Amino acid sequence: MGSKSYDLVWGTVLRTTTVLHRAIHTLSKGRLGRRFPGGAQVVWITTLGRRSGEWRRTPLLAIPDSGGWGIAGSNAGQEEIPGWVFNVRAHDQGKIEIDGEVSEAVFTEVQGEEAARIYTGLGDAWSSYRMYQRNIVREIPVFRVTKLTHP
Repeated sequence: MGSKSYDLVWGTVLRTTTVLHRAIHTLSKGRLGRRFPGGAQVVWITTLGRRSGEWRRTPLLAIPDSGGWGIAGSNAGQEEIPGWVFNVRAHDQGKIEIDGEVSEAVFTEVQGEEAARIYTGLGDAWSSYRMYQRNIVREIPVFRVTKLTHP
């Protein structure tokens, strides 16, 4: 649980995968990289940096949930909570991009049964989520992202 070697290996894999994902997404003008292997949905969230004040864009696996999307701060099962989680906790509004469509959104952290249900759904969509949960001591933060509608 929470070993430094696991964090080193998976941290490197996650960073490399994210860099490649960003490059493929940019080069294809958003046409590629919309799904994980097996069909799981990739969304891009844009959050305001809590310290930098700059907008940060992050690709994440997501599942449909209660009119929004469920996401989790698993960080590939590393002990460190991903930076976007702190940004969302400090500023709960940002953007979500789904299949090329960008919308303003609100991020709501969920707890208890609701978080467990979303996290189970993420594990059903991408089985590595089950491994992530087994490899860390910390609780994985779970959020619902809901598109904002303006009157």
